[in-house]
Amino acid sequence: MNDRSRICVSSFIGAVAGALYGYLYLTESGRRFRLEIEPRLDNFVGEVQRLRGTVRKAQFAVNEGRQSLYEITGRV
Repeated sequence: MNDRSRICVSSFIGAVAGALYGYLYLTESGRRFRLEIEPRLDNFVGEVQRLRGTVRKAQFAVNEGRQSLYEITGRV
């Protein structure tokens, strides 16, 4: 990708981001949309945090099981 293409792509992304920001923060329908999506995002973040906790517990269980197996078999 040459410099001209990068500039065009960057300009397009900036224009889209600006339009999205303007819609969400400068219009009534954008404000309503933000109010509707915020609780969903909070729920999503909570689910991701619970998933991370579950993965940590699973990793701990695997490590404990491995350590027990090593102790039983005499391997270190």
